[in-house]
Amino acid sequence: MRRVNLRWNISSLHGSSDISNILKIAESIEVLSHLSVSERGVVQLAEIRMKEGREITDLSEISWLEVIEVLEEDGDLLVASILCSHPFAKSAIELSNIQVYPPYGIDSTRGMELRLSGLSGSVSRFVSLLRVVLPPDKISVNSFRKEEKNGWTDGLTDKQKEVLSYAINMGYFDPNSDIKLKDIADGLGMARSTLGEHMKRAEFEIMKKVLEDIQ
Repeated sequence: MRRVNLRWNISSLHGSSDISNILKIAESIEVLSHLSVSERGVVQLAEIRMKEGREITDLSEISWLEVIEVLEEDGDLLVASILCSHPFAKSAIELSNIQVYPPYGIDSTRGMELRLSGLSGSVSRFVSLLRVVLPPDKISVNSFRKEEKNGWTDGLTDKQKEVLSYAINMGYFDPNSDIKLKDIADGLGMARSTLGEHMKRAEFEIMKKVLEDIQ
């Protein structure tokens, strides 16, 4: 088994018309979860930061994107469900031997990040395809071995580590604490629903490591 983190610098993405069209409308799009997969495409829950003067409905100008519903709005930051019908995204998520797992996304400053895991051969073929279509600037590969005990933070993204660290320092996990998710979200400057998704996925990754250690 392999876990792979793929990163593209923003300068490497300028040659992609698909990505350039997105960045003309949004400063960043972070996919928080996959809600469903159908013949039409992938319904995603996403946190979107719009460019000044742009509206969320402008994303539907892109042929393979459709805004379904805006769930939360705070200035230029929105949480919405969107339908992505791009053939590449749909095929990546549907591959039986590969899992593309959120959060991942694109940012007009930091570039793009994608995380996936799966059988070694399948992951290698998928990465080889990416090297042809849109070569990543950085590829980090980790192996899974049953006999090894992974560190509890191995499966966490930088954002999940940031959220957990902030929550711990605020005393959120103290049984006697009166700190609420809204307090943490306000402190980090993110939507409560976004924070909740990061916390949920971070806790899931950590609990998997706990299970490995207690079995």
